[in-house]
Amino acid sequence: MALHFNMFLLPNEHIRFLKANPYAVDAYLQGKAPELAHINQTLLAKVITILKGGIEQTIPKDWPSASIVMIGPEVDHRNVEQHHYILNNTEAWVKGAGSVFQTWLDINNHDAIKMDANNESFAFEAQSLPALQRLLADLNEQTLRQRFDAWLFIHNPDYQVQEAEYQQLWLGYQRFKTNITQAVERGLGLMWVTQ
Repeated sequence: MALHFNMFLLPNEHIRFLKANPYAVDAYLQGKAPELAHINQTLLAKVITILKGGIEQTIPKDWPSASIVMIGPEVDHRNVEQHHYILNNTEAWVKGAGSVFQTWLDINNHDAIKMDANNESFAFEAQSLPALQRLLADLNEQTLRQRFDAWLFIHNPDYQVQEAEYQQLWLGYQRFKTNITQAVERGLGLMWVTQ
């Protein structure tokens, strides 16, 4: 089972390339060139890909040359339901950009792009991020605390939250909000991998 949920920003073209070449995700995250042997296709395979509406698979010119910076709150297999609740103010499944954490809870009930056959990577292209930005804009420190408390009341009513826990959550969401705002301004998408 994957332990961490790591999010990062990238152009739509990179999302499309990584969806077509899921073996290249680790190289992408490390800022290394992927194995070219996997990318070189026969001319016939390229023509079939184009005829089916696909894109020719060439490494994007702006492929990262250094390790990718991860963004977002610290999410792992123990607190993903809590993050879903904090973002959406409900335990129910949601549609659209709010399903970002839901991909880990129900791999078939979300609106993200499935990036691989193992359901370990998902993405939203740039056009989905303004909706995520609006959800995050609703989260100020007080709202986050209220939603965290409400989730705890349902699942662990005897737990006494330490101030440091609120602060850690709030700092993670502030960073996430800032990065998503920058992504919207720059026309970037969001991808998350479970590792």
